[in-house]
Amino acid sequence: MKLVYKNILINAIISLMILFVGEYSLFYFLKQNMEKEVTEHLQIERHFMMRHLKHGVNIDYFNYNIGDRLSIEPIQTLQYKEPIMKDVEVKEEWEEEHFTSKEIVFDVEQNNKFYRVSISKTIDEDEGLAGSMSAIIFISGLCMFTILVLINVFVYHKLFSPVYKLIKDIKGFSTQQFQKIIPPTTSTQEFKTLGEEVSKMSEKMIADYASIKEFMENMTHEIQTPLAVINSKIERSFQAKDLSEEQAILLSDASKAVTKLFNINKGLTLLCRLDNKQYNTPVEISVKELIQQRLIYFSDFSENKKLTITETYANDLKLFMDASLSEILIDNLIKNAIQHNIQNGHISISIKNNQLTVANTGEEPKVPTTNYFDRFYSQKPYQSLGLGLSIIKKIVDYYAYSISYNYENEHHQVTIDFSEKSK
Repeated sequence: MKLVYKNILINAIISLMILFVGEYSLFYFLKQNMEKEVTEHLQIERHFMMRHLKHGVNIDYFNYNIGDRLSIEPIQTLQYKEPIMKDVEVKEEWEEEHFTSKEIVFDVEQNNKFYRVSISKTIDEDEGLAGSMSAIIFISGLCMFTILVLINVFVYHKLFSPVYKLIKDIKGFSTQQFQKIIPPTTSTQEFKTLGEEVSKMSEKMIADYASIKEFMENMTHEIQTPLAVINSKIERSFQAKDLSEEQAILLSDASKAVTKLFNINKGLTLLCRLDNKQYNTPVEISVKELIQQRLIYFSDFSENKKLTITETYANDLKLFMDASLSEILIDNLIKNAIQHNIQNGHISISIKNNQLTVANTGEEPKVPTTNYFDRFYSQKPYQSLGLGLSIIKKIVDYYAYSISYNYENEHHQVTIDFSEKSK
């Protein structure tokens, strides 16, 4: 959730809680005050009646003159010397509704006769009035709350627009474009400082990228020449007529070391270019055709180990990838399956449901299979540099595909899922 909406939501929840609590408090306050007013009114009417009785006014005079309801009943003895106040439910004879009333009950004496007087006053109307007043105030508050929320949405969007622009520029930023992020124009000091710092950071990233790119290009170019010279010298040394067996062994080891150094340089350069997103020329690739072409290329190596290769294609995969990367991907998959296979082993290649699976027989893993994707990790360092699977993983990540490595039924199984990018 965006910061703007999160802030508005929190404010809205707090405001609604305050509104509901305030509304309930207001209704309770009005109700209590109205009930208190009714009680005081009944007390006044009792005093009014008692004063007139002392002045000789006949008790029958008061029928229906005070209160909403008046009841005067003759009794034998005085019981309620002090008045009592209570709530009663009253039902009118001509109506089915019940009304809640406040009632004061007291006993009086006139002409040596005793009477019980009950004066009641309906409080439902007062409660209804309190409820109506509370409802009006609540609706008004709700309308004001809605207006304030809409205003806040507009104001916050306007206020945070420089941040949204900065986020958009950050998402679209690429060091390869050699264009730094321009800080947004704003009068808010915090946003202004943030934009300036992000701009400085992007400028430094571009400078670092340019420096690394130049270093890698120079290193790749400069190392290849000495390696080629060394390799050429070693080959010429092998042709010497007076070459001893010990010298031949030393030269062979040197040749292997040069080849290994050449492959390390080539692999690391490839990984660096992938990290820097330098492959931007995608073309349509038929995975099935590419696999068949590369199997022919590696046929001598598979025949040397007497491997059986099984191909199963439920469908073809059409991918948009850089041509060189797609070839490197398939080459490393096949080369890995051949190199780490056993004599007279088996390789299975299949395409099904947008997934490419390459499986080969081999020794049971001694470590978690996820370790195989680590750079320079190899169970047999004397056979492999440990860059093959890490290059595969890097290419798969480069195009946002997914890859998994499993060991099932004595087979090492690498599966690449092209679902997200396949066509």
